[in-house]
Amino acid sequence: MILASCGGRSSLPTEPIVPPAAKAMDPRLCAPLKAEPPVEGSIVQPVTAAEADATRDHLTSDAEARAWGREGWARAAVAAEGCEPPPQIPPKPG
Repeated sequence: MILASCGGRSSLPTEPIVPPAAKAMDPRLCAPLKAEPPVEGSIVQPVTAAEADATRDHLTSDAEARAWGREGWARAAVAAEGCEPPPQIPPKPG
């Protein structure tokens, strides 16, 4: 701060500061989002305690993976808000 207090403005010409151009969105973010796949199929009812534990663990991990995926899709939707709308194709006459 000591040196700054002794300084003054330069008399040399300066070029104006040009702000950087906006960066285009990654086109992968602008692609339409796919729908979540439906839950399908069934599982065999477990018989032993070990099978019941394994079934519970699998269903829990499956629910956690779906929740993780939904969060990712929600973030992708937020990112896509910055995309330009796709160009509209004019209808064919007739």
